[in-house]
Parts: sequence; structure tokens; C-alpha cells
Amino acid sequence: MTVLYFAQARRVAGRAEETIAADAPLTVDQLWAELLNRHPDLAALRATSRLACNQQFAQTDTLIHPGDEVAIIPPVSGG
Repeated sequence: MTVLYFAQARRVAGRAEETIAADAPLTVDQLWAELLNRHPDLAALRATSRLACNQQFAQTDTLIHPGDEVAIIPPVSGG
């Protein structure tokens, strides 16, 4: 699966995107666990960030399949 990082998540992860190899679908919590293992500082953003899978906001019961595109979307402000 491809993980896209936006805004603060991009800064914290130090990259705009990365590939996560998975042989089976992952739950949202399993994916977060993998991301936090790779980028522990993302923990500060987890409670306020949303995951989108294939351009749809993911729910806690969403399964993320190999080949899916996941976006980490932290809170943003603007004017």
C-alpha cells in the first residue's frame, strides 16, 4: 500500500510518501501501529489526524488492502 503524508505528518515522517508491504489487509489500528513503529513522532498527531483510504475517510472498521492508497491527514487551518 502507498501511504501519503500531508502537512504536519509529512514534516514529522520526513517524507511525502512511502510504501508499506502487506500480504493481507490491515485494520486502521494495525496500519497506525506500523506507521508509529516507523515514525514514533507521529503519535502526537494520531488523535487528531484522519486516515483516508482510496480517497474516502476510513472508519475504525475499514480494512486497508495491499495496493490501496492511504493518506494521513492531520488537522489543518487556513484563512
